Amino acid sequence: MTPATTSLERFLAGPGTFAVRSRELENLQADWARLRFLYCGVCGSDMSQFEARRDASYPVSLGHEFIAEVLEIGDAVENVCPGDIVTSDLNYRCGVCDRCRAGRSHLCREGQIGLFSNRAFGDFGDIHASYLLRIDGEPHTHLALSEPLSCVLHAKQWAGLQPEDRILIIGAGGIGLCMAFALCNQSPAHPFDIIDLSSNRLAFIGAAISPNGRAVLQPASEYDVVFDLSGSESGLRVGCTYVKPGGRLCSMSHLDGYTTAEFLLAALTRKDVTFTVSYLNGEAENLATATRLLTETWSTSWDRLLELVPIDQLQQAFGRRRTSPWCKTVILVDRSASLT
Repeated sequence: MTPATTSLERFLAGPGTFAVRSRELENLQADWARLRFLYCGVCGSDMSQFEARRDASYPVSLGHEFIAEVLEIGDAVENVCPGDIVTSDLNYRCGVCDRCRAGRSHLCREGQIGLFSNRAFGDFGDIHASYLLRIDGEPHTHLALSEPLSCVLHAKQWAGLQPEDRILIIGAGGIGLCMAFALCNQSPAHPFDIIDLSSNRLAFIGAAISPNGRAVLQPASEYDVVFDLSGSESGLRVGCTYVKPGGRLCSMSHLDGYTTAEFLLAALTRKDVTFTVSYLNGEAENLATATRLLTETWSTSWDRLLELVPIDQLQQAFGRRRTSPWCKTVILVDRSASLT
């Protein structure tokens, strides 16, 4: 295979507008790997920049929930080889700072050291090999859920689920899909209810989660554990309403530009609620667990929840994401990869 030296990159030129440019790839460093991107999920953080809800200096590259093939490796790389199918952690973990030593390596003091490649809506990209995890098997579309699923597994750990807990998921988007999948397929499975403003999403996900989970139009009562995965202030307010006194409320929502969340203290104080905000994916083994869970337990009933969009329709996919009936949008970056 001829080494890749240039990459066609799709980037945000400004709020709501993608553009394309050709980028020259630099010489590959000793501990880096060069990737050919295959699939990439559309993340809520990508949407917040597309919608200009976060501080961003445009132009900005997006795309981190990816599946890729390793094309080349630097002389010092040992964990992956050319031809491997890989996914990526979102975190650099130095292994020696106080946070890493305390089991909080996702909050590593060097975590934003700048070695990560957020360019998976382009053809190729270089990334420090320590971020990469090799996946055994074929590069199926659903494996693009590996990184967000690992974040969900961390949130589950924070919640400390018990067998008798009544669980509510608020939001049937990408993170809600991942949480529902984990509750259904990670042992031990937990029964749960899920709500969403979109009746289409609820119908799709309801068929996949039955009989373990229920898609409901209205929460039945108060719940021991509520996961706010809506990405909205209204969803978080619903969570405050339906978490029972003494219960646990865990939010993974990105609320940039939406709210000051001043209502939280008044809503939760008299309930004596444990409120957690789960960020990133915890320890690195959560990513390995996520890929294994997706490889071993994914079925065609879950395929129906995914929208697969060719890269040349990237602008349209972002533009309709908020009203899409599908729970998750995945971009087919490499047109030679499968559309199934």
